[in-house]
Amino acid sequence: MILSMSGQAWLFLGTVAAGFVIGFVYDIFRIARKTANHKTWLVQLEDVLYWTIASVIMFYFMLRQNYGEVRFFAIVGAAIGMLLYFNSLSSVIIKVSVTVINFVKNVIFAIIRIILVPIRILIQLFKILAKPCLWLARFFHNRANIAKQNSRNKLLDLRRKVVQKNESRLKKKNAKKSNKKKI
Repeated sequence: MILSMSGQAWLFLGTVAAGFVIGFVYDIFRIARKTANHKTWLVQLEDVLYWTIASVIMFYFMLRQNYGEVRFFAIVGAAIGMLLYFNSLSSVIIKVSVTVINFVKNVIFAIIRIILVPIRILIQLFKILAKPCLWLARFFHNRANIAKQNSRNKLLDLRRKVVQKNESRLKKKNAKKSNKKKI
């Protein structure tokens, strides 16, 4: 489709705006990388995601504004828009965003630390109170083991006595039988 000069100018300005948006989307990924540790594979995944988003933005824009026709000046306009964004607002947006995000993270961590103070105190009190209880438990456990061992020893002694009595009875019976046979 043939565009008038004003239509081409508006298309060019629109692609500059689209380049601005694409630059801002890239800054979102840069801010995420500066505020959180990223592994190499995650950075690569983010780059693929960024280029997918940038392609969709440009495709949608070209489809809506230029009926899907790709023109050289539209690509140049998108590149100029990105360059304008990166040279004007990018550094300010990144600094402000990173500062705000780090401030919010610090506030959240401070709140978590404040919330954890009573829990730490309770844990320390539990440790202090648990020591005598553990000592008493060990003491009674040892006493119970000693009593158990003593009762086992007594049972073994009783068994030995019963076995000895049975053996002595058998010896007496055998002795009586052998005496009767001799007579």
